[in-house]
Amino acid sequence: MAFTAIEAANSCITRSRNLLLASKKSENIDVRDDLVRSALVMAIGAMDSYMHWMVFQEITAVSKNAKLPKALAKLDIPFSDVAALADAMIEGRRAGKETRPWNALKNTAQKQLLYKTFQSFDQVQMAMSMAGVVDGWAKAAKVLNVGVADIKERLNPLVHRRNQIAHEGDILRSSRPRQLKFNDLNPDQVSLDVDWIASVIAAIESIR
Repeated sequence: MAFTAIEAANSCITRSRNLLLASKKSENIDVRDDLVRSALVMAIGAMDSYMHWMVFQEITAVSKNAKLPKALAKLDIPFSDVAALADAMIEGRRAGKETRPWNALKNTAQKQLLYKTFQSFDQVQMAMSMAGVVDGWAKAAKVLNVGVADIKERLNPLVHRRNQIAHEGDILRSSRPRQLKFNDLNPDQVSLDVDWIASVIAAIESIR
């Protein structure tokens, strides 16, 4: 059975929770905060990974005669890759060999997807559209019994928090820094955030 998007997400969530558990062990006191930070980064990674796999699965479905979603049709493919695919098809035809253009196209599409990030509210909405999910946030919000705006207002700050950790080492910004300071960190809140992200992913999975 093929590997699925939800399996990718669940793997990341499990690892995130394991990092939180490790942060509570006395032998890890010196790296406790960094384990908590890593847990949040991994949880956001769960959303990103889930969306990437979801879109790739849609590409696979399209290759098997499924309808092409409009958002996916707009995915940029380098002309060099298209030219290489055309050359391979011509050479295969001349040699009397069967070519598999969809395999090459899927590989190219997957490569392009690696340049995209699907973490923030708008990015996830785009990914759902590419995967053929219509009104994804509205449907997921209904499952969660919250408003669409509620999801946006919680998800985007978490993504920003993730970026502070991943891109800036979680060092507190200051116009005139005199000493090293880190952004505030609440392990209990991070644990709640990890659970919330898992619930959002589960809600999206339920409406696909």
